[in-house]
Amino acid sequence: MKTNRIWLASLLLLPLGAAAAFSQEKKAAPAAAPTDDPMLAKMMEFGTPGPSHKVLDAKVGKWSAKVKMISPDSPPTESAGTSEVKWIMDGRYLQDTYTGDFMGQPFHGMGTTGFDIMKKKYVGTWIDSMSTAIAMSEGTYDAAKKTFTYSGESPDPMAGKYVKSRTVETWTDADHWTMQYYSPGPDGKELMSMEIQYSRAK
Repeated sequence: MKTNRIWLASLLLLPLGAAAAFSQEKKAAPAAAPTDDPMLAKMMEFGTPGPSHKVLDAKVGKWSAKVKMISPDSPPTESAGTSEVKWIMDGRYLQDTYTGDFMGQPFHGMGTTGFDIMKKKYVGTWIDSMSTAIAMSEGTYDAAKKTFTYSGESPDPMAGKYVKSRTVETWTDADHWTMQYYSPGPDGKELMSMEIQYSRAK
């Protein structure tokens, strides 16, 4: 029971030690709670955003999106959308709210992105109005190429199962970046099935 009480106290006190340096509201970071408890100290360390979170700051803002869906047996289809990205949870996660259309139907999506200090990887989730799944992915950032690469599993309704997927986000400059989505084609080999070009909205 003592261990459970320490764990609960750690969760309740965790926000006291987390810096909000990357919060959109630019609030001052709360002072860390002094403690000699090693468990609490580790929890506070795990919950504090760091330099890897700061890399994500480039995504914050409003974006115009040009979407191209690519199929090996039919011409590409194009659509447009908008995306608004903001920090939530005091600079711990990005929230991406997307609005557009897909196959002539209204489409809404929401994603979260963060950096898991324990895994030392970027992590993401995605939900949208044309699925009942929560897609999850993990990835890395190549600073030299200004590229995020994520791997995960995505639902394939036609196959009736989840399939391996890969997403590559490449920055051209501060106002333009491209997302390319890869998944297995009819022959099982990976192919790019979607590309979204983002431009910062004026």
